[in-house]
Amino acid sequence: MLYGPGMPNRALALLPLCLSLAAFAQDPAPTADEKACKKGNGAACARSGRARIDSEEYALAKPLLEKGCQHGSAEACDDLGWIYDDGLGIDVDKDKAAKFYAKSCAGKFARGCTNEGVMRLKGDGLPKDATKAADCFQKACDGGNWPGCRDLGLRYLNGDGRPKSEQKAKELFEKGCEAENGASCYDLAVMYSNGEGMPKNKVQAKKFFKQGCDLGHEKSCEFAK
Repeated sequence: MLYGPGMPNRALALLPLCLSLAAFAQDPAPTADEKACKKGNGAACARSGRARIDSEEYALAKPLLEKGCQHGSAEACDDLGWIYDDGLGIDVDKDKAAKFYAKSCAGKFARGCTNEGVMRLKGDGLPKDATKAADCFQKACDGGNWPGCRDLGLRYLNGDGRPKSEQKAKELFEKGCEAENGASCYDLAVMYSNGEGMPKNKVQAKKFFKQGCDLGHEKSCEFAK
């Protein structure tokens, strides 16, 4: 429909209302966990912050995780470290990432210990120190974080931050593989394939390459065939 002089354009008249409704729709109502977080429940802050990360709402996630970390949630500290580590909605800041990973590990959150260990191993935000990195991986593994067990196994396998021990490495890779950590299955397969600390066994190697592949570890799939 064409509008002549003096005729109101209803589509244009409705435009400001539509824009205001759209803006309202982009400002989601707080969830039950977010309401609990506002009252100082650290665990609720951690859950709600992670939910916002999963929805890629990083600007909403960050203040929730900051509050959770302040109120004693080691899990919230770890996810806050992740936001700074990967630059989720903000600039990457390895120093802050390392700080929050370390705080998470101090709070006995196993995944936080793995992340702190990786930072110490690389020298990102913390002094490079293979021994302290291995200590972090030990805490992570003791807490049931299987990537941490795998990283600890690599320290023993390479004699980096721990005395070289192929037997210890094998035990840790077996533990991780049994817990369905595909990377651990891969490392175990490589040990069998190369005969590291044991006779070469191509049958066992293929078995663990296949197991790693079935768990979604892409490099295992390259060798499983």
